[in-house]
Amino acid sequence: MGFPGFSRELPKFLARLARNNNRDWFERNRATYEEHYVQAAREFVSAIGPELQKLAPVHAEPRVNGAIMRINRDVRFSKDKRPYKDGLHLIFSEGQARGGPGFYVRIGASELALAAGLFGFDAEQLATYRRAVVEPKRAKSLRAAFAKAARAGDIEIGGRHYKRVPRGFDADGPGAEWLLHRGLWAGINEPLPDALFGPGAVRSIAARLKCMAPVERWVAETLS
Repeated sequence: MGFPGFSRELPKFLARLARNNNRDWFERNRATYEEHYVQAAREFVSAIGPELQKLAPVHAEPRVNGAIMRINRDVRFSKDKRPYKDGLHLIFSEGQARGGPGFYVRIGASELALAAGLFGFDAEQLATYRRAVVEPKRAKSLRAAFAKAARAGDIEIGGRHYKRVPRGFDADGPGAEWLLHRGLWAGINEPLPDALFGPGAVRSIAARLKCMAPVERWVAETLS
């Protein structure tokens, strides 16, 4: 855990990028991006990866398009044509193609977001998930996983999407509330903590994700 912490230049860079989200500005500030975004992210991933791999068999490659998501946005099918994301996004997934459950870290200009689970199920995963949550024991173990995750702080139960229980399922049955989900994760969004900018950054974030790991493990074991 030799990571010294992120520089406070990172949130400053992200705040300026949000106001100047264009290629010309980005290229003029590429040196800041390379040092305080890319290089810092590589060092952080190298340090926290082994800690997260104690919790789950996640990939933690310290490179862009590995655990570090590209800062470039895919604008091909979006009305929002801003070329860059205004945050540092890290993903530690059990799936090589990022299609499996895992842990997520996002550092913005003024907030930190952490999550554990899976943001969206594909069709096969969704069918498997639904069969699981209607089993009383599985529904009970899922509630227990979120109870453990709450030790990390004021968590969000993420992934709820549908307004009605899908056809063919009992709306009053065990686990019915979970049938409204299209993904499932425990998440936290909070102001940037001071710990992020010091040698305790890895320890602090790893401890929070460890609390949320039971949700990630429940999803992973259910979909396996």
